[in-house]
Amino acid sequence: MTTAEWAFGASVGSLCVSLAAFALQLRRWFDEGVKLSMSVMSEAQMIGGFDDDEERYIAITVTNRGSAATTITHMVLYNYPDRLSLFFSKCPRFVQRCFKKRRPQTFIVVNKAPLPLPHLLEPGRNWHGMARHTPELRKMIEDTRLYVGVIGSHSDKTFFRRVRKWTPPKDAKAA
Repeated sequence: MTTAEWAFGASVGSLCVSLAAFALQLRRWFDEGVKLSMSVMSEAQMIGGFDDDEERYIAITVTNRGSAATTITHMVLYNYPDRLSLFFSKCPRFVQRCFKKRRPQTFIVVNKAPLPLPHLLEPGRNWHGMARHTPELRKMIEDTRLYVGVIGSHSDKTFFRRVRKWTPPKDAKAA
């Protein structure tokens, strides 16, 4: 084997090793940081407390599945006038200014218990928030235009999910 062939083989081998290292670093870059997931219950009712509470709530559970902590600063509700306004809310600001009538109603939920805001959410931990049902919120849920979200210190964007009307599973037994 000549010196040129040996040098070519060594350079190809080092290229493969560097590409593998780059792929591992790229994967680590995507996997690190804050990764929130949210579950929403639209007709939650509290039981087992000191007082009987007949109220209904929109209850959310936010889980940090990432590797970094974040601070949850606000719980918010968005009511969009129609489905098209949700599309326009994701457009650039200059497009949104043209459609002022399509802006959503926004509400800040004051959450005192069980975990008040702001709340430091460590990796692998949960945060629970609740908003009391009102007749207006019930109408918004039935119109499928209500979204609940959390604002955190890790991002400039609101992390939100649609609030769906609860329906029993089709295979559930009737009482």
